[in-house]
Amino acid sequence: MSKFNSRLAATVMLLMASGCTEILNTHSSGSGPEGPGAIPGAPGGDSVSATGPVIFNSGNIQLPANGTSPILVDLIVGGHPHDTSEYAISFSGVKLTITDTPVIAIDALNAVGQQACGLEISGGEFRLVSGAGAPAIGTYTGAADEHRVFLRVDLASARCFVRIEQVAQGTDGPPVQPVIVGDGPVIAAAFGELDRLRIAWEETSPGDATNYFLGPVVISKRN
Repeated sequence: MSKFNSRLAATVMLLMASGCTEILNTHSSGSGPEGPGAIPGAPGGDSVSATGPVIFNSGNIQLPANGTSPILVDLIVGGHPHDTSEYAISFSGVKLTITDTPVIAIDALNAVGQQACGLEISGGEFRLVSGAGAPAIGTYTGAADEHRVFLRVDLASARCFVRIEQVAQGTDGPPVQPVIVGDGPVIAAAFGELDRLRIAWEETSPGDATNYFLGPVVISKRN
């Protein structure tokens, strides 16, 4: 999987132009975490935990779906209390299949498990999960292309915004699909502070055999 896309990084800076502070960065030390525990490098206090046969492979985190459940990774932010009205979450990933199940789910959660919003990927669709439900906002191909996601949680307006760019693996473009954008209301009205980003397989069943590869993840808060 290629490195975090510079155009997506520019989008992060544009949407948080008044200044931001990283509270999680899986690749700040030059490579991804070697396993569960503290994430090396700045910022301090961020960590990762895993449930099920998760593989940490020299930078990427691999979640194999093999018919067992649960299989998930929690990326846990540091720097509490955050005293912020906005979070920016960016990551890249590759899902190898476009079948309806299993579903890869990415959820922004607080410390008691309440959800601000999230993203579901299955059946050739990206679905934004928000207080408006989980409508499809765009499609992805069956060619195992890389998706680069920017998710913004705006607690001041109680809305979530997402932008997704897809490129062929190992390239910086051009996009293989039109850029996807969407927004919706925050799910938990009293969300408070972001505690973790959870990446999980859902709706798994015997006979499932696929993988999700998670690349660099950066989470920032507005100052």
